[in-house]
Amino acid sequence: MSFMHLLRSPAELAREVGSNAKALRLSKNLSRKTLAEKSGVSESTIKRFEMTGVVTLEGLILLATALDELTCVAKLFKPEHPNTYEELKNAKRKRGTR
Repeated sequence: MSFMHLLRSPAELAREVGSNAKALRLSKNLSRKTLAEKSGVSESTIKRFEMTGVVTLEGLILLATALDELTCVAKLFKPEHPNTYEELKNAKRKRGTR
């Protein structure tokens, strides 16, 4: 798998997501302690996520829920509506069928 087409490395993108989460937390006037209590994610995990972008998917979902941003997470990997006939045909295909 090649990441050459990315403008940022996966680690850079992860740090940006963590930074965005911190900015959102602060905009809602929440301390890490309060967010930890609301989400069930430890303060140390929140700190690590905000600084490095490292968090489990479960932790991300819990934090997104506590920050009222679950819709954004739920949209990850969700296919968009087809724009062309070819995309429509491919959208209807099932794995392993022709």
